[in-house]
Amino acid sequence: MNGLYINRLAAAIWLLLVAILLFSAWRQGPVVDTSVMALLPADEQQPNIKRATDHQADAYANSLLLVIRGQTAAEAAEGARHAAERLAALAGLVNLTWHAQGAEALVEDLYPYRFTVLSETVRERLQQEGGSAQYQLALQRLFNPVSGFSQQPLEDPFSLFVDLAMAQQSKLPVGADQGLLRLIASEMPAYLVRLELLDDPFSISVQARVNAVLNPLLDELQQRGLSVYRSGLLLHASAGADQARAEISTIGLGSILGILLLILWAFRSVVPILHVMIPVATGALVAMAVTLLLFGRIHMITIAFGAGLVGVAVDYAMHFLCEVRVVPRQQVIRRLLPGLVLGLMSSVLAYAGLALAPFPGLRQMAIFSAVGLVAAWLTVLLWLPLLSTRRSTGPLPAAATLDRWRMQYPYITQSPRLALVLIVLGVCSAAVVFQGSARDQVALLQTSSADLLAEDRQVQSLLGNGSSTAFLLVSGDSFEQVLQTEEGLQAALGSLIADNQLQGYRALSQVLPSLQRQEQNSQHVRALYDAKWHSMADLLNLSQRQRSAALESMYESTRGRLTPQAWQAMTLGQTWTANIVSSEPGDVATVIQLQGRLSSELKQQLMALAEPLPNVVFVDSLGSMTELLERYRAEISNWLLLAYACVLVLLVLRYRFASWRILLPPLLASLISFAAFLLLHDGYNLFNLIALMLVLGIGLDMGIFLNETRESAHTWLAVTLSSASSLLAFGLLALSQTPVLYHFGVIVLPGLLLTWLLAPLMREFSTGETDHG
Repeated sequence: MNGLYINRLAAAIWLLLVAILLFSAWRQGPVVDTSVMALLPADEQQPNIKRATDHQADAYANSLLLVIRGQTAAEAAEGARHAAERLAALAGLVNLTWHAQGAEALVEDLYPYRFTVLSETVRERLQQEGGSAQYQLALQRLFNPVSGFSQQPLEDPFSLFVDLAMAQQSKLPVGADQGLLRLIASEMPAYLVRLELLDDPFSISVQARVNAVLNPLLDELQQRGLSVYRSGLLLHASAGADQARAEISTIGLGSILGILLLILWAFRSVVPILHVMIPVATGALVAMAVTLLLFGRIHMITIAFGAGLVGVAVDYAMHFLCEVRVVPRQQVIRRLLPGLVLGLMSSVLAYAGLALAPFPGLRQMAIFSAVGLVAAWLTVLLWLPLLSTRRSTGPLPAAATLDRWRMQYPYITQSPRLALVLIVLGVCSAAVVFQGSARDQVALLQTSSADLLAEDRQVQSLLGNGSSTAFLLVSGDSFEQVLQTEEGLQAALGSLIADNQLQGYRALSQVLPSLQRQEQNSQHVRALYDAKWHSMADLLNLSQRQRSAALESMYESTRGRLTPQAWQAMTLGQTWTANIVSSEPGDVATVIQLQGRLSSELKQQLMALAEPLPNVVFVDSLGSMTELLERYRAEISNWLLLAYACVLVLLVLRYRFASWRILLPPLLASLISFAAFLLLHDGYNLFNLIALMLVLGIGLDMGIFLNETRESAHTWLAVTLSSASSLLAFGLLALSQTPVLYHFGVIVLPGLLLTWLLAPLMREFSTGETDHG
């Protein structure tokens, strides 16, 4: 009676703890993250590099761009106006930009600085032959009524601002047409509609509201015969969320339905289904609550991966339900406890490998899985004995059927040929594994479809945007220092463009010269006036007063300087905010965006260009991530070997020489599965190695329980049901379109199947096996 009281008290305490955890998580509110970038390693680079990378990413994350293209300008323009009208329904959630401001108006603010802010072409002309080329060009424009020359030639007689305006406008990918934003680089008439998101693009509610307006609009525009291209992080996040939700349904519901059918076949009753689902549901809910409380949000892929927890958590319940049929209820827990403890320790140890990876998303998976297993384990231990007081007993026909099949298996200790075959297979598999090459591309984390990626690249190309993952970061104590450094890089970047290695670049110093450069420009302009002004004035037939006034205006203007603060306040300056990472006094940083595809050779040249300059860094985010993946793959490899060593020590302490019977099935299954994967794929990655840990953790349970119950027929039934459940749960991951989940499932599926097939071979030889249950 005292023992029953203690059991009930412990069960009540566990129920109270579960209720507190669920209530705390519910009160905090569930936040689901769909960002694939959350799976990437934490940035280990310098803080200013991380800041620049985040700045580039934020500029992309907060925008949703639509390019509407048609056969004629009228059709495309009408489509853009219709899109703006429909998208106005998202007011309060987005800021909509579709009206155009003329390029002339954008650069008009630069007119007072026409003698100090010069285009690169004008600078070159003024440095050669006293500016004769610029003088001749000014004369042509002066006498050409459609040249666009200033209507007040005395203020800019050498046409310097005309060149500046054209140079600035050429850097603008968007022009004004019919009051709309027309893309200059598009061969067919195309107009831009920009939505600036005011909320998190990874928010499922934000995605739903935007898609509810955007998707019908796309259908309408396509029905009009217009082509629509989209770009924006929200699109990728939404597609990833849809894919994850679909896979959760496939993996989770598929696992549950499969398990229900297995239980009905084994127990011929629906009651055990409730006993199985209680620990599974408790484990999943507690895992979700703890994850939310620890991380503040839960990743959608964590939930999808956690759906596989069904196949592991059900293991403990299966063993209880099978053993309670042939062992008195009071003795079931005592009989199963050693196996339950060792099984839990081995599984949690395997999942702990996920926590070692420097991926926030993978750490979530580790916490989710480990907590879920412990919660399911405690539920079986504390609740099931109280819930199974009046259940039927007696051997299960399914156990006898499976045991007869197992009896047909040979004993490896009595079959030298079979042992030799397995040894050869294991050695050959190990040889393939050791010869295998790694594949550490970040592209493995990419969940977006090829069509969506191509659409995104098309839009960014039309806008002339450079890569957000590879750029030159220039830092310094002041804008002046940074701008001078950028100007020093322009010649080298120009050479790369001339050699057709670099498509182009976008640097702030192209439009905002340093004060030093502005001083040089003013000197060139004064030299031009000294050499050519009298000739120009004679041609214009100017009076002495007009000549003096023009000279005074020139000298006054060449004393003016365009400061970074004044530039940022201009309308034109607002179009370059993506290039300014920091503008605080003593901490200024800008990025030079690089356009086009960057080959490995070009990246090496850019690194060599930046290396001797203390304030310049070539940042290749994807390359850095690949290096991190490579390093952490090596660390996980070491952890996998350490995990096997730790497990071996635990097994030896318990089972002595018989430990090989438990360890060999998952080890051999892992080698064969991994070797087969390498033969069919062009390399392995970090996630394949983590999957091998899961095979180890789940596979060990099988041998441990079989040894603890002396090869009981009902234990073999429980092991088979658990293995089948795990295969359903993790095996379905092999069908996933999410690369991370696929690389788990494609290893776990054959690994667990082979472990189950190999386990009976390792049993101890007996002249007449009996059911010890």
